[in-house]
Amino acid sequence: MKILHIITGLGDGGAELTLYKICKYDSSNRHIVISLKDKGKYFSLLSKLGIEVYCLNMSFFSIYKLFFLVKKIKNLKPNVVQTWLAHADFLGGIAARLAGIKNIVWNVRYSNIEIAKSKISTILIIKILSRLSYFIPISIIIVSKRAKKFYEKKGYDKKKLKFIPNGYDLSILKINKTQRKFFNKKINLKKKIPLIGNVARYNPQKDHLNLLNALSIIRSKNINFFCVLVGSNINQNNVDLVSKIKKLNLSNHIKLLGRNDNILQVMNGLDLHVLSSCYGEGFPNVLAESMACGTPCITTDVGDSAFIVGKTGWIVPPKNPTRLSDAIEKAINEISSSRWKKRCVEARIKIKEKFSINKMLKSYNRVWFNVYKQNLKSN
Repeated sequence: MKILHIITGLGDGGAELTLYKICKYDSSNRHIVISLKDKGKYFSLLSKLGIEVYCLNMSFFSIYKLFFLVKKIKNLKPNVVQTWLAHADFLGGIAARLAGIKNIVWNVRYSNIEIAKSKISTILIIKILSRLSYFIPISIIIVSKRAKKFYEKKGYDKKKLKFIPNGYDLSILKINKTQRKFFNKKINLKKKIPLIGNVARYNPQKDHLNLLNALSIIRSKNINFFCVLVGSNINQNNVDLVSKIKKLNLSNHIKLLGRNDNILQVMNGLDLHVLSSCYGEGFPNVLAESMACGTPCITTDVGDSAFIVGKTGWIVPPKNPTRLSDAIEKAINEISSSRWKKRCVEARIKIKEKFSINKMLKSYNRVWFNVYKQNLKSN
């Protein structure tokens, strides 16, 4: 089948990564991608795979670009249109219908929407999409169990919601001692002390201050550790972040590494990964990536984090640095013990059994085939 993916943008995000993996690993179908915005991180990566990629540089209210999108869909003649993220679900879904395509599948990534912290346009689109869910898509893929419950309450058509978690290539994401040595050498960690890490772009929903406050509590107890923060805008130029670290007297215990695309090396280098988000997560890739590399996780209870980590790590409430520090202390005390080694193995096994790339691809293919078959019968 020819699958046309319409996505809001191709920047550095979870939806974009999942789309890239589908295009890379799914040999059963031909994939074409349209980005409503401009080129991002995944434009060149998709192009290298030989995937046709079109970028429309579209604004939300661009009527001309909407009709250009309709024309492009007509010319491409896809068997199924798969849209990604709210704006693409809305514009892509409408454009596909105007192009005469019935086989439309939405992809919902948010686990919830916090009114005070979300754009008005996003909130409005979610409300509109809940109505349109009964008419435009034949199926709606949801990335997390928590999101499924949330969107059912928001009025989405319950019958169309299909839960498909993200999948991971365990031949790439694996325990690698060489990568661990490289990472330790890179950050110049000479002492054998627990290495904590947080991989997340600098954004309010990632709640770095929650982690910093928790680490401050750890330091007040004279517990030894070193922490690396990895992600976009995580560097010395980030005045806000640097000032918070200095204010909490953590400058000698934290290193800002910026963005690092070698996730295998980062996750193997850490002893413990901490996700400190306060809202907005769907199915956090960093948790599964860390666990696949045999690195246990502590996570706040956002999105499907608790579902991913389960008993292999620790789950704490969001916006609660005291509870987060307690979990970090417990983890540090357990490192190097036999229980810790068992925990590392269990973390990888869970990802292998529950969230493999093959399992995800089979689920997507099942949805696309059923959508295509359903309209073949009706015609």
